[in-house]
Amino acid sequence: MALNSYDTLGSASRQALSRRAWSDILHKKVQDKLVLKKMGFIGPDQGDEDGIEDVNAYYPIIQKTELGKDGGDRITLPMLNQLSGAGISGNNALKGSEEQMNFQSFDVYIEMLRNATGFTYKMSKNRNKFHAKNKISDLLADWMAQKMDNSFFDAMYRGYSAHVIANYTALSAVAHPNLFIQDGANFFAYGVSNGGTVMDYRSLTSSDSFSTATLEAMATWAEDNNINPCRMDNGEEGIIAIVHPYQLQQLRQDADWVASNRLAGVRGMENAIFSRAEGMYAGVYVHTTKKVESVTDETDGVTSVANGASVRLAVCLGAHSIARALGQKPEMVKRDDTDYGQIEAYGMDSIWGDSRADWVSDDGSSTKTNQSSSVWGTYSANPITLT
Repeated sequence: MALNSYDTLGSASRQALSRRAWSDILHKKVQDKLVLKKMGFIGPDQGDEDGIEDVNAYYPIIQKTELGKDGGDRITLPMLNQLSGAGISGNNALKGSEEQMNFQSFDVYIEMLRNATGFTYKMSKNRNKFHAKNKISDLLADWMAQKMDNSFFDAMYRGYSAHVIANYTALSAVAHPNLFIQDGANFFAYGVSNGGTVMDYRSLTSSDSFSTATLEAMATWAEDNNINPCRMDNGEEGIIAIVHPYQLQQLRQDADWVASNRLAGVRGMENAIFSRAEGMYAGVYVHTTKKVESVTDETDGVTSVANGASVRLAVCLGAHSIARALGQKPEMVKRDDTDYGQIEAYGMDSIWGDSRADWVSDDGSSTKTNQSSSVWGTYSANPITLT
């Protein structure tokens, strides 16, 4: 007989987080199951609160494992913008014309997420040949890894992890600042007017499929906006596209994609971020996962989208697109009420959160800018029709 499962339980008191002993073995088990980790997307733990522009390896996801000596429920990541002024030429006075430094920052919030499972009655274990505790550990590690992978996409589409938004009344879902809609071979920012037609998800039709034109647009956008490419220690670099399997199926029907990748593969590169790509086009490395959302999954502000299930939202990533703060690594806790040893149950909890890198200037402006990622909506229906 299985026990009931328990999902998100918020820490409403918002007190500083206690430092508990971490289970490194369990943490490694969860990390090994992360799809994004296997793709090479998660950068090394840094262990401090320095600005992410100081990180040497340019990963899409930067993981921070320390919240400072006083703990807390968030970290603030700062960035100092480059100087952009014209300068002073000749013998003209420089004094009094110094260019002002511009700092930007964004917050990464954390919250606890936990679940539990187990057996009631000792005979339940005897009826099964597997070791109960090991299987419980595997089940909970699988569950936690799925939640952490989903958290990345939550943050990409909505700004923050879902379990964070659920427990912070001051936070709500925020649409991506760089959201684009495909119209044949053309692309428009979400919500703009094109000949009197508002370009939103309702404007997408079957002619707006994912193709090499989409990848070209991603590459051009990244170049125009000075998006830092993902760069590994071996010097390889590029922009990352994460697409849904339906979008990949459309891409494989594109003659330019087939021709480009027939002879030029990416399998020889050592790092998973490139070697595990489905292929590369125009400097964009394509990865695929079914976790890429449809419009029916996302809160988009459009009340009725007839084709919502067929609209897939691919993400384009440069370096430092998501920051992950880890307040407590996943650990298992045995249930303390065992009814005289009749119940064997364990819970797993972890404290973490993902935030999209939407920067706010310290000049008092509330405008957010994103300099590392974007979302691209295409009409990508299920290619298999079941009758």
